[in-house]
Amino acid sequence: MLGLLIVNRSFLWSQEAKPLSLHELMTEALQNNPQLRSVRNQTAAAKARVNQATSWEAPQVGVELYQIPVQSFPNPVKNNMETDYYLQQMIPFPGKLSAMGSAAESNANMTDQNYKALERKVLRDLKSAYYDLYLVQRKIQINAENQELMRRFVNIASKQYEVGMGKQQDILRAQTELSTLVNAGLNLQREKQVVESMLNTILSRSPNEPLGYVADIEADVPRWTFEQLRPLALESRAELKAMNFNIDMNKAELSLSKREYYPDLMARVMYKDMAMTSNDFWSVMIGVSIPLAPWSSGKYTSKVEENQLNVKKAEDEYLSMRNMTLFEVQDALVKVQTNQNLVLLYKNTVIPQAEQTLQSTIAAYQTGKTEFLMLIDAYRMVLMSKLDYYMAVMNYMASQAALEQAVGMNINEIADKVR
Repeated sequence: MLGLLIVNRSFLWSQEAKPLSLHELMTEALQNNPQLRSVRNQTAAAKARVNQATSWEAPQVGVELYQIPVQSFPNPVKNNMETDYYLQQMIPFPGKLSAMGSAAESNANMTDQNYKALERKVLRDLKSAYYDLYLVQRKIQINAENQELMRRFVNIASKQYEVGMGKQQDILRAQTELSTLVNAGLNLQREKQVVESMLNTILSRSPNEPLGYVADIEADVPRWTFEQLRPLALESRAELKAMNFNIDMNKAELSLSKREYYPDLMARVMYKDMAMTSNDFWSVMIGVSIPLAPWSSGKYTSKVEENQLNVKKAEDEYLSMRNMTLFEVQDALVKVQTNQNLVLLYKNTVIPQAEQTLQSTIAAYQTGKTEFLMLIDAYRMVLMSKLDYYMAVMNYMASQAALEQAVGMNINEIADKVR
């Protein structure tokens, strides 16, 4: 009866509470997470800057009044002898706007990839919190099961003492264990509130909004090798794509800084209205900037040097992220496989053996063939093996989430690519 009690309470909880769907939470997080909303707006703003970068400056129009008699003040058009109307436009040297456009486009693409990288991070954080909730709910479940079990132990020890086959200290030991379990249960409820608050924060909900029950997790990941996942990570990891676009952006800015050596043009067309005569006329003016003037050339030379260093910096950042990506893939892969082995070991071997030991120890104690201390040790073995099992499940799923972030693809996408 006691063994059946340990197994069956988990079904009761899962039937009474509404299961918490991870898929629905992921959809909600992608829609409502404020960090993601912020970066979405940042991405849209970066894309809007592309057209700005490739457009000419606005033209200037003006009117100039000449030779206004002093006595006409403050009316500038009274008896003036000449009125000039002009249209003026700054024209950048060919290639400058295209370089600015390339830099802006690469920046927009980089921002977009940063958004996708943040999506992966938010999903990993969400899954980690979800699996933490799974673990603390199972701890609460096991604690409740063991409180009921320990009450049975108190009852058994009392009956053994009444018939002269037990000791009073056995009753006291069982009651002490029960008190310890009750206190642990209160601490677990507080831990559950903290985990739920974290999950709600990721979802942009109220921190104290109640959450449902995390159903039992059954997931199996193929035993991929590092060689299989390495090319996928280098191709799909959003952070690497973002850093590639950062290199492109800095190269475009370097190209632009080199083009700054070439002069920009200023064109002006003017119509002169000669009020005192009928000989109106028009004029054209072309002007150029002189970047290589001795007092201004240092500005452009330093800009080229700065952008050359920025390109090298961006390339080194990419190599650093590439190395970190490969490490994270290997690290997550090892953790997935290690925890997968632990899950199978506890599920198929350790827990069944511990429960069998507990059942035989209960029977032996009831017939006076063993000490109560042995019964407590057997009970603790079942308790620890179950806690270790659920911890291994949580670590197994969390390491899967880490693997997804490291590769830049979810498990199903990886499986499709590896086939």
